Amino acid sequence: MKKSILYSLFLLTLMVSAISCSEEFLQLEPMTGQTEANYYKTEEQGFLAVTAVYDAYAVQNWQFVPTMSDIYSDDSFCGGSDASDMSQWQDMESFKMEPENNSASDLWTRCYSGIYRANLYLQKQDGIEWETEGLKERFEAEVKFLRAYFYWDLVRHYGWVPIITEVLPDVEDYKNVAQSTPGEVFTLIASDLLDAAAGLPKDIAASEKGRISKYAAQALMARIYLYHTGMSAISGLGLTAQQWGDGTTVINKGYIQTALDQVITDGRYTLVADYADLFDWDNQNNSEAVLEIQYSDKAKSGDWGGWNINGNFSSVWLGVRNPAGDANVFPGWSFSVPTWSLANEFESGDPRKYATLYDAEANLTSYNRAFMNTGYFNRKYMARADYIGSGGEPAHNFPRNHMDIRYADVLLMAAEVWLADNPTKAAGYFNQVRTRALGAGAAKASITLDDIYHERRVEFGGEGLRKWDLLRRGLTYAEQQINASFVVPSGIPNPGDFTNRAFKADSWGMFPIPATEIRNMNAGVLKQMVPAYL
Repeated sequence: MKKSILYSLFLLTLMVSAISCSEEFLQLEPMTGQTEANYYKTEEQGFLAVTAVYDAYAVQNWQFVPTMSDIYSDDSFCGGSDASDMSQWQDMESFKMEPENNSASDLWTRCYSGIYRANLYLQKQDGIEWETEGLKERFEAEVKFLRAYFYWDLVRHYGWVPIITEVLPDVEDYKNVAQSTPGEVFTLIASDLLDAAAGLPKDIAASEKGRISKYAAQALMARIYLYHTGMSAISGLGLTAQQWGDGTTVINKGYIQTALDQVITDGRYTLVADYADLFDWDNQNNSEAVLEIQYSDKAKSGDWGGWNINGNFSSVWLGVRNPAGDANVFPGWSFSVPTWSLANEFESGDPRKYATLYDAEANLTSYNRAFMNTGYFNRKYMARADYIGSGGEPAHNFPRNHMDIRYADVLLMAAEVWLADNPTKAAGYFNQVRTRALGAGAAKASITLDDIYHERRVEFGGEGLRKWDLLRRGLTYAEQQINASFVVPSGIPNPGDFTNRAFKADSWGMFPIPATEIRNMNAGVLKQMVPAYL
């Protein structure tokens, strides 16, 4: 772990940079005169420390996973001003990543910063004077969920990573923490999520929207289970299908079937009646939100470094360059440009198409048709001029939350895990999602895995899930779909922008371990990584 990371993570820094995960989280004032020695004494201080862990979950810092995931997949092209713009993303899309890639190092930094914050809280929580019944258990469960999430991001991007579950006495101690196997990392994730599910509430008060619930933990377990099961086909990862768990509890298909059924039958979540309303900026934290990353303009950020940006920075990445003709469109940078492949996936008359895709050719009088332009942009999350923040750099302060897990995903994951065992039940879950968009006449009496994958793609386009769906269905499938997205329509004016990529199956969809981390660890400590980067 970088020396610079460790020195920067003292509590005062954490508290000042804390951002939203409830109404109160958005109202925090900077703390002064606080040191680690006199902190962690009151419930309020514990709350702020937990907020700091949420901060690392939400931070984008030029490496927002949903954006990078879409660029990797067949849903988006990298785009930008030209072929050199955001070269770390261009290299990721072209399977040319190397250990010096900035996205690889930024994501590693963000995850281990969050893990440090989580470990520090867990180490200090017993020193707090607890007065509110059940509060310690809830805070601990939230922090363990978030630590599991950081390790989930690490294991799916790097495979072999150091497991750190405590604050070590000295910076030098971190230089000798050996890598763990992917299986060991998944075991820790299972342990933390099982603990979190046991301690988290089902109900989240309106004033606490954005905080983690028991059902969010169960839904995340389902998402990880599906990925773990699919990726276990790669022998080099050393994973065994149906053998994910914490050493006591096995999180197998039966476990996930029960967990998802509990979320569904509870009735706490419902599909928003009109699909387009899901992405109304005035309808955030709605009835479909199981886990939603909170963003706010309250920080009035102007920090281009990333860590103090508390708005949705990715919104400006996704926007149209130099738009004219639609006053609601804020000028953006045209990254993660939706593919023709995604546009063509929608069935005729599916209202999700233009709730997902902004058609610049139809809606604008002019715009900069930059690199890899398809004419489409991510309508769900692209920056809007009518929601510019109240201060700071406008690009940093868009109050657009990101829906990390929503109820439609719960239903489609449930359809998938029940497909072989109870096809009728699976079709029922599937049809709830499908008919919400297309009406009762579009229901299917029976469904296949291909049906589910189609529905997932049109339902979650632009939300960062497609990469992981491709990978868990197999590297050959991922290669076929990604390569097919580079078959461009005839007659387009920029065919040279879409040079076919040489898909690297031995990258397994992962990143190289950052060279900076290898240099800052003692010799030979960080040595195992996916074959493409050896």
